[in-house]
Amino acid sequence: MSSGTTQVSKTSIPIPNDFKNVKVLRVLDARTNVVQEDIGIRAKNIADHPISEYYYTVPAAIDDHVASVSAFLRQDAKSSLTVEKASFDSEREVQLYKVIFDQPLHPDDDIRLGIHISYTHVLKPLPTKIPQVARQLLVYSGNVFLYSPYPTDEMKTTLQVPTAQIISFTGGDGIVQQKGNKLVYGPFNNIESNAFQELKCHFESTGPLITVTDLERDLQVSHWGNNLAVEEHYTVRNDGAELDDNFNRVRYMMSSQVHSATNMLKELSFEFPAGASNAYFRDEIGNVSTSHFRNERGRSVLEIKPRYPIFGGWNYNWYHGYNVDLRSFLRYQKSSGEYILNVNLVDNAKNMIVDHARVRIVLPEGVTDVQVHAPMDLDSIEHTKHFTNFDSTGRYQINLDKKNVVYAHQKPIQVSWGNGG
Repeated sequence: MSSGTTQVSKTSIPIPNDFKNVKVLRVLDARTNVVQEDIGIRAKNIADHPISEYYYTVPAAIDDHVASVSAFLRQDAKSSLTVEKASFDSEREVQLYKVIFDQPLHPDDDIRLGIHISYTHVLKPLPTKIPQVARQLLVYSGNVFLYSPYPTDEMKTTLQVPTAQIISFTGGDGIVQQKGNKLVYGPFNNIESNAFQELKCHFESTGPLITVTDLERDLQVSHWGNNLAVEEHYTVRNDGAELDDNFNRVRYMMSSQVHSATNMLKELSFEFPAGASNAYFRDEIGNVSTSHFRNERGRSVLEIKPRYPIFGGWNYNWYHGYNVDLRSFLRYQKSSGEYILNVNLVDNAKNMIVDHARVRIVLPEGVTDVQVHAPMDLDSIEHTKHFTNFDSTGRYQINLDKKNVVYAHQKPIQVSWGNGG
């Protein structure tokens, strides 16, 4: 009788040896909760035929933390390039990404590429627990080299952290130097494909690691009132080092002068569109008076203070909202009789990780031919109905869903429809 175990065959994805990286310059920015990687590549077509695709690979364990990947030509006028998430190589356990050129690259020609990647949840507190009034230390682990399927003639990697208080670092085989808050690895020469050497840095980082575990955005369009009503529900967690003992209110009050050097979250600031009005801020208990709203030239600002300081591992949830003139976001095309709404998928995502964002857009009753156009991949788009007391057939509602959202996703979603009510 069979033991019941099933052997799963692993697949190796062949990548043509069409390129050589002539020079690679990498900059890893770990100054905020979202780590950014900027890669400048000069690659040469070493094949005997034109090439239209350049492959970039990410180890599976790291790919789970990749929130966004973009590419562009590093010419005088930068132009965006298409990036596709290609096959998964289960034998080597790497995810393949494919950069597609607008024009084929001829043999022996060079191309200058830029690749930008945002990573979430890659910074970890070490130690994981600290006293209430103490400086936080984080650790970052990565690769000294570009994990590339192509060999590289010359490479340099720079890691940037918040301060010059770097406790320790590894990697580089001695070819590394600290310059203030930067570690410069290399230059290295004649690097083989798929090269890996662990880069680890232990450094001081004041301030919280803000993760929005759940974000719900409700946007309601009113032609009749020429209004866009926005309400956002936040659940926030501080992913920084936790307290090693119970919270002490007296110690908190007596140490106010050094709070900025710790990882506690005491206040938040949100930018709203210019001319926003009727702003409000409430949590589970009710209206929070420790908030300030003001209109400035070109923007509106809501500053809020939670009812208690949010230490590492602590959570807080609330919702806020405002109204704004619909004309700033909606245009009408007379020729086609079509309305086009432009609203961001998320707002205020800078230096935050949004684990899960749900966006609901409610359109006027009676709209037809609703189309959604997004500049990023969404996990789901659902078309449904929204009923209020005075609706007969219900208003058209679009539900957008996306996980692992960062500032790179703070881009306009375009919704179009006809016969607006």
